[in-house]
Amino acid sequence: MTSRAFTPANQITILRLIFVPLFAILELGRHYDWSLAVLALAAVSDVVDGTVARLFHQESELGIALDPIADKVLMAAAFILLAYHGVLPWWVTILVLSRDVAMVLTALLISLVAGYRPFRPTSLGRISTVFQVASVFAGVSYQVRLPLIEKPVLQLFTLLAAFFTVASGLHYLLVVRQLYAVHPAAETPANASDPKEK
Repeated sequence: MTSRAFTPANQITILRLIFVPLFAILELGRHYDWSLAVLALAAVSDVVDGTVARLFHQESELGIALDPIADKVLMAAAFILLAYHGVLPWWVTILVLSRDVAMVLTALLISLVAGYRPFRPTSLGRISTVFQVASVFAGVSYQVRLPLIEKPVLQLFTLLAAFFTVASGLHYLLVVRQLYAVHPAAETPANASDPKEK
């Protein structure tokens, strides 16, 4: 990896990947207060790496690809572990994971057919991520028994995360169809002769 790719912003993103096994160990060991602290650090690192990249003009293709991967891996681990502990329902965990897998496979297909293209998040995708993160924080806070985080609050965040996960998944499909669909007119070469002229 070159020094240009291994920027401070990307190093912070890689650090967020290291938080994943640490969070899993703490969750499985039922050290919920520490797992909440790790989640908070991961959220701060997510803000910091983007800010550092913009301020120091260190945005790179590696960072653009690595940042959502770090987020998705952490969210996937959190949803699975919280479902395992019975805090979040399995159906919403499966829904979130299925959408992410479908998006990754779609991005890979596009890269194979049309070459690598950055898969930028949509506004609905960002909203979906916000509610997924909120559900995870609410779930771990519920484990810690923080004030105001009762079962109805957790259920509300879970339902909102599920709704926007489905909505953003459908929206991504529409965006991909509009951007990458092959139109029959585009397949005809501009200099092709009209069969009637022969």
